[in-house]
Amino acid sequence: MKKRLVSELMTPSVACLTPKTTVREAARQLAERRVGGAPVVDSGGAILGVVTQNDLARFAAQRVSVSESGEFFTTDDDYADLEGLPSDTLSTPVEQVMTSPVHTVNPDTSAAVAANIMRERRIHRLVVTERGRLVGMITSLDLMRVVEEAI
Repeated sequence: MKKRLVSELMTPSVACLTPKTTVREAARQLAERRVGGAPVVDSGGAILGVVTQNDLARFAAQRVSVSESGEFFTTDDDYADLEGLPSDTLSTPVEQVMTSPVHTVNPDTSAAVAANIMRERRIHRLVVTERGRLVGMITSLDLMRVVEEAI
């Protein structure tokens, strides 16, 4: 069987998020593109992190009050009950939710090595970089093509 490379299996056109993209917008973009994650990059294209459906689900499961988020504070007892109101967590920037550091491979990495990294780190996607620049992403589903070919 032919040794497969990441470059043969990766998705080269990757939609990116900025650090200030809101959780709401990130969830919308992931759903619209039917992908499970997206890299977060700064204005110069440097990769800062990755936001995944799991990151968004974990964040959504954390119930945060306006008091805990710092959105509301009072010493007036007449308004103390307002401190427990839920915060608008959907407007949180993804830089507070993303996974970082990012695990990367280069296009010439073998599919077997990429699969091993994902298994060892218990992740489902790797950012593909060449000379420090984003050139694609490879996911566990992309690697399933190698399994299909072997069966």
